[in-house]
Amino acid sequence: MHPNQGWQPQPQWGPPPRPSIAPAFLAGGLWLVVSVLCFVLAGLNSEQGKGVGQTPEAAVALIGIILPREVIGNGDAAIAATYTAGGVVLLLTALLMARLGFARWILAGLGFLVSIYYVVAIVRLAVNHAGTFIIVPGIALLLWLTASMISVIPPVGKAMR
Repeated sequence: MHPNQGWQPQPQWGPPPRPSIAPAFLAGGLWLVVSVLCFVLAGLNSEQGKGVGQTPEAAVALIGIILPREVIGNGDAAIAATYTAGGVVLLLTALLMARLGFARWILAGLGFLVSIYYVVAIVRLAVNHAGTFIIVPGIALLLWLTASMISVIPPVGKAMR
């Protein structure tokens, strides 16, 4: 007789174990890094009123800076948009860490939209022969895209329950 013959699995008693909340906090941590990046980029370019001219390497990573000069003006709108994005991400991150499920979808949608913007910005910089300036937008793209992708994976959804 085989040792496993006649073996029956034991019945499960009680409710199933709760999923870990760690994935929700991992996603929240990534979004905190994105928010800090937004505040640092905007802060570097708004200090002492010098505007985007003082740190051009970081200024190219401001959200909206690649828009035409007639639209963006001197860059203050891009600084304000980056501050706003950082604040919205920070608020939604707090809601994500409170495990409110809708916050992860809003963050993911915003993140994918901003990622598309950064892809366009990097392509535009490369086409205009400003390839040395793509490092900071590349890092921003990587952070926004990583946080967005982590937010939509199933373990984060299970952690929201």
